[in-house]
Amino acid sequence: NSPSGFASTSTGSKTADSTYGNNALSAHFPSSNFNPTTLIYQMPNSVWTNSHELSQLAGLQKELASNRAFTHFVGPFDPLGLPLSVSEVSSLYANLGNPHLLPVTPPPNSTISSQLYQSYRSLSQFITPDGTTVLFNTLLSAGDPASNTAIDAIPHIRSIATTAGQRFGAIKSGVAGEAPAAYDISSASNSDLFKIVPIVVVIIGLLLAIVLRSAVAPFYLVISVVLSYLAALGLDVLVFIRIKHDHGLTFVLPFLLFLFLLALGEDYNILVMTRIREEAHHHGLKEAVRTAIGATGTVVTSAGIVLAATFFVLGTAGSGGSSQVQEIGLGLALGILMDTFLVRTLLVPSAVVLIGKFNWWPSRLFGEHAIRERDTSDDIDLPPAGLAVVSSTP
Repeated sequence: NSPSGFASTSTGSKTADSTYGNNALSAHFPSSNFNPTTLIYQMPNSVWTNSHELSQLAGLQKELASNRAFTHFVGPFDPLGLPLSVSEVSSLYANLGNPHLLPVTPPPNSTISSQLYQSYRSLSQFITPDGTTVLFNTLLSAGDPASNTAIDAIPHIRSIATTAGQRFGAIKSGVAGEAPAAYDISSASNSDLFKIVPIVVVIIGLLLAIVLRSAVAPFYLVISVVLSYLAALGLDVLVFIRIKHDHGLTFVLPFLLFLFLLALGEDYNILVMTRIREEAHHHGLKEAVRTAIGATGTVVTSAGIVLAATFFVLGTAGSGGSSQVQEIGLGLALGILMDTFLVRTLLVPSAVVLIGKFNWWPSRLFGEHAIRERDTSDDIDLPPAGLAVVSSTP
């Protein structure tokens, strides 16, 4: 009668045996057994031997069960749907001892009904043998634990649990389950992402400045990678949340998108920009861009296609029906394709042409292009020296 704790319907395959098992549990057992959110409390003394602590625990369960944040609530005073009073639990403990040590069936000469015996024995699922740690299984009013509404409700649930625990003498409290775990993971990953991205972007910008010997080009090259990352993330939201109606994106997808798009994007940037810089020593900027893209475009596009195809196969054939693997595989494939065909082959070359000679500032190449542009502007048709320009005006 305890929670199964596996095969979350939001991530597991619909055809997996574990999913069928969870469906059977939800059909034949109380709904709180199927993916519950668990409230855990530590009491200062054992509730088995201290009637005051047991009364406090009963008050705690009553207050929590009446809270609108929960749609279903199961605890030690109604483990099988049969209410147990404080006096009944104390009497049963005095007659039968610790429920953790009881056999499956009542003793032969027991005067206690089988239903009451099994209810008392079920307390072992909610109270530890030493009687100091207690748990309650709940279902959240916010909905499925895998949904965004349930995950966003976790701070409020923790506040309710802590306040109630302090009121009834608990020395520690906690909330466990899929929604709290998802909330903690999401909070940690978002915090780390906001810290890591600026640091990595600055380091990449400095490396680009050294390689290209330019203080201008690294700015728009880094911006192109950030735009590519944000656009790919937005595309994944559009596909998986708006169109496919998933609850949300798996927490690892933003990290993986940033990792691959930054790594590949800057590799492609260095490959393309170093070739443009090389050609710019001998040609005008437009011709240098045209030649460099023609020479490196095949490498960039073929590498992008191969990597995107690899992730596409992972998201389709290798997912096993798991929505998380589908999001990772297809999300990375879409982001890599967009970065390959839009950013590296269109956006970056266009920016190079528009910025012109300032791409190379303050290196010597900037001065060479400035002289070349001045010479070009001075190269206009003038009449030969010594010839007068005759006006047609009489």
